[in-house]
Amino acid sequence: MAYIPTQHEKYNLLPFCRKNGLEVFDYPSKLLWEIDEYIGIDPYGYNSYDDYFKELDKVAERFSGNPEAAELLRKFKSEIKRMNIKEEWSVVKYTGPTDDKAYGLTQGKNYYWPTSKDDPVYHGVIDDEEYTSYIYPTDRNLWEILEDPTGMAYDTIYKNDKENSLKKLYL
Repeated sequence: MAYIPTQHEKYNLLPFCRKNGLEVFDYPSKLLWEIDEYIGIDPYGYNSYDDYFKELDKVAERFSGNPEAAELLRKFKSEIKRMNIKEEWSVVKYTGPTDDKAYGLTQGKNYYWPTSKDDPVYHGVIDDEEYTSYIYPTDRNLWEILEDPTGMAYDTIYKNDKENSLKKLYL
């Protein structure tokens, strides 16, 4: 079941995931690609972070004789934990037009913008019908900030121009 911090319950976040008992993940893509070379273990379709971490631990046991793979798995698990502290995530309302295409957003719906205190940059929007974040436009007229504990949403929408935001994201 998707974990929703108490202070975020009023926003009706992740209704699909809550209904279907699934968790959402932000994850370090580059590190996932490195791990995929060894084991191919994506953070999709898990009921909780704990379930995913148990799976990672099982895989780590199988690779205990391979120090490089074991270190990548340890680092990946640590990064997943750091990146998925939802109390640090921004909560925003999408105010743009509804887009019914795949990966579209719904006008008036609240979304998570995952971030962390130690790396408060825009990593995308959690799309409730997928389990990871995706990059969407961050134009001022498309979003209303509801909660922003790290200031990332404000910085992304009002301070950073798009070119610099995308450079940070992909470097």
